[in-house]
Amino acid sequence: MIHKASRLEIKIRNRSNCTSIVAAAAYCAGERYRCDRTGRLKNYQCRRDVVSVESIKMPHDPERIWNAADAVEKHPGARLAREFVISLPVDLPLDVQRKLVRGYCLWMHETHGVSSFASIHHPLSDGADKEILSDLRPQTEGRKKPIKVRKDERGNPLNQHVHILCPTRHWCDETGQFTKKLRDLDHIVKGPKFVQSVRDEWERRVNRLLIKHGINEKVDLRSYKKMAAAGDAPEGLMAQKKMGPKNAARGRQRELEVGEDSTYLGVDRAETQKHNANCWDSWLTLRALEREKGRLERAREHANQTEAARRMEASEAEAKIAATKTETARVAAIEAAPHLDALDPYAAAMAWAKGGRDETIDPASDRRMNPETETAATSGSGIPPNVEINKNAASRFARQRQRQRTRGA
Repeated sequence: MIHKASRLEIKIRNRSNCTSIVAAAAYCAGERYRCDRTGRLKNYQCRRDVVSVESIKMPHDPERIWNAADAVEKHPGARLAREFVISLPVDLPLDVQRKLVRGYCLWMHETHGVSSFASIHHPLSDGADKEILSDLRPQTEGRKKPIKVRKDERGNPLNQHVHILCPTRHWCDETGQFTKKLRDLDHIVKGPKFVQSVRDEWERRVNRLLIKHGINEKVDLRSYKKMAAAGDAPEGLMAQKKMGPKNAARGRQRELEVGEDSTYLGVDRAETQKHNANCWDSWLTLRALEREKGRLERAREHANQTEAARRMEASEAEAKIAATKTETARVAAIEAAPHLDALDPYAAAMAWAKGGRDETIDPASDRRMNPETETAATSGSGIPPNVEINKNAASRFARQRQRQRTRGA
């Protein structure tokens, strides 16, 4: 089955869709940074979901580094960074997630020369402690309005993900500044190959860790159409519409009030999930039936081959028995026969009854045996009986004397 953490989104941060790359770094790190170009101060220290912040292959001074990345670009519509938003499996502990992200960023630097700034977000990681502290503080002291209590239901605790900001230029440790532009990532041919390579590498790394931790689900970053073409998913799967943070918050609020997400996007998402679940159930049922059908066909084929081989061996044994000329050779051939079919007792009895065989019954062996003193071995053969009955046991089972009746009694 496909793991729910099958998401890897790449966003291009430029001056047209990002007011400040320093503000984006502050959001990812949950810190307070000032942008030198705009002169604005961005403070995200109130964020509660940042659990890990790390710089790979560049100094860990995010405010200075990202101000330098913003200052080195002169074009008004220049690309400032690439942001990777990747979902993390909740089945993996935090230390394993850190090693996974760090190794992935090191691979990107060794392969494509890209430095990175990674921050892992676990929603509501420390929200309970801050909620308790906010409840203990006076709500009206020095304030005109009471502090708005932050609820834990505002986020999904399973939404564990990582933000990886990668500058578009190469970082030089000797000069301490950004140098040449990484043009291969923007190339019309090499750019899509770069995107596909980073997706394949992440999929390979995270699936290897899932197998190591005994998780059967796997991360698959392919589209539904490609998975269906490869035979790994049913046809007709529908992609869910992206709700966004505001619509998701509105849906959670409606769920708290009514008990279900009755918004338009919430109802549409529920219908899409139900449709996909039905497709998966029917597809898995058909696959199970096809596997059972294939198993029965293989078993039938194997049984037919085994029966054909057995009949061939039986026919060869019958031919050897029929070709014998002496009684000793016949007995040896019968003992060497691998199957009882070679004897064919029914056919032999029918042939004897119809007079088709010339064998005569031995008068010496055609007699009644005493089951108490004799076995199947004849008395003239000199073979002692297999069972000897004790005299006491024989007397115990002796025939009772019959009472003689007299005439006239």
